[in-house]
Parts: sequence; C-alpha cells; structure tokens
Amino acid sequence: MNNHIKQHTYLIRKKLDRLIKDVTVNSLFSGYGFYQNNHLFGIMQSGVFYLRAEGDLAQQLERYGAAPCLASSNNALSLSRYYRLPQTITENDILYREFLHQSIEQVKQQKIDFQLARKKRIKELPNLSIKHERLLLKVNITDVNQLRRIGAEKAYILAKKQGFSITLDFYWNLVAALKNIHVSQLPEAQKEHALAKLNNYLRQEGLRSEKA
Repeated sequence: MNNHIKQHTYLIRKKLDRLIKDVTVNSLFSGYGFYQNNHLFGIMQSGVFYLRAEGDLAQQLERYGAAPCLASSNNALSLSRYYRLPQTITENDILYREFLHQSIEQVKQQKIDFQLARKKRIKELPNLSIKHERLLLKVNITDVNQLRRIGAEKAYILAKKQGFSITLDFYWNLVAALKNIHVSQLPEAQKEHALAKLNNYLRQEGLRSEKA
C-alpha cells in the first residue's frame, strides 16, 4: 500500500474511533480491515472505506445511496456485503454512528448464531443445566434451535402459564444463554431493554409485569 492510502486509512480510523471508540486496523488481503473488539465491520479497498451490512441494514444503506463493493476473484472475503457510504451518511455524525453500531451488532449476532448452531442440547448453553433443560422440555421446548426460535420472553411466559415457580433469574439465564455469555456479563442497559421487552409480552398475555 502506498503512503497516500496508509494516511487515508489512518484518518478514517481516527474518525471512526471518535464516533464509536476502540477501533483498530489490520492488514487484510489487498487492503485493511477495521475492527471493534475483534469484530470486523469495515474494509478499505483501493483507498475506499466500505461498511459491512446485510439484510435490513443493507437495504437501509441502499436507500441512502450506498453501493456494494464490487466482487473480485482475488479477494477471500465476500465483498458484496460491504457498502461504500455516501456523504449524506459520512458527514452526519449521528447517522454515521448509528449505522456503525448496527453493523457491529449485526456482526456480533452472526457470531452468536454460528456458535449456538453448533449446540443442540439446552444444557450445553451457558447458565443452563439439566434442570433448565427438563423444565423447558415440559413446555415443549426440546432443543437449542427451538429455544432460539421461540426466544427467552416466550419461553418464560410458557413456563409461567404452566404454573412453574420461576423468577427473573430464570429469564436472565435464558437471555444470556441466547447471547452465548455468562449471565454476569449482561450489561445493565441490555437487562433494562430485555425487561421492557418481557413486560410488553406479559401485558399482551394479560399477565403481571415483572420488576427488576
């Protein structure tokens, strides 16, 4: 890489670090990869920064005029999932930061999905034992894939409706398990969001809300 591209890469990293913090850059095939906590969310190809996005996020970017990176037989990455961002995004710090966060969260979730897909029995998940597995089996949740499809909220409600004596600790264990982390690693902000989501489901089912 020539000095001009290296300098441009440094300036991009500096701006990204200002927006979302803890951004690192590593050489990656014919360009550079941009990471936050080992999550690859962007690449630099031929002096152009591209943001990783799939599904709904990719569609949002396209509505703003973002264009996918052209595929090349010389690249090991699937570049079609990376998008060149227009100035309407890159010159708007609030919008740019939001899309960066969504991209990183998408990468995190894909890693979690991959890790969970390798597990079949519920007791193999963090925080969950054979006791949890047996309880969930009684509400017809038989394996990890089914638990992922149903979600922590509906699993909790099914157990409540069956009359099982469960507390919020059971719910937190499910939430953390589906993130493939220990329950002690759940940030307070995520717990607040999860509790609001649970209480919304509970109200829809005519059940009493839970308090932290």
